[in-house]
Amino acid sequence: MFIRECMTKNPVTIEPGDTLARADAKMKAGGFRRLPVVLKGELIGIVSEYDLRRYPDFLESTLVLVAMTPDPVTVSPSATLEHAVALLKGNEIGALPVVDHGRLVGIITASNLWFPEPRPLPEWEKRS
Repeated sequence: MFIRECMTKNPVTIEPGDTLARADAKMKAGGFRRLPVVLKGELIGIVSEYDLRRYPDFLESTLVLVAMTPDPVTVSPSATLEHAVALLKGNEIGALPVVDHGRLVGIITASNLWFPEPRPLPEWEKRS
């Protein structure tokens, strides 16, 4: 089976100049934990819920560009699921943007492939 058969096509994205608050709102609205970061249609990074947790008091004032992982590990839509699993496990990441000829066409996550996230996220700490 190939990535194109089980990836999420046309994923929700964010731009590097958007705030982490906007990224957080998009993730919560969509029920997912990461967003590909695109600039003029090209993938330049990925931002995750884990990244947002490093800036808990500054989501409104911090740009995605500051918190994102640049040049993320990617996969082709014609790659096999076995290859994607090896990349996810080998890099200890939970998702792979799917790129075809430089353009983001999808995303595949650990949950798409039915295995647990490599690093579980603790709940947001309650503030007093």
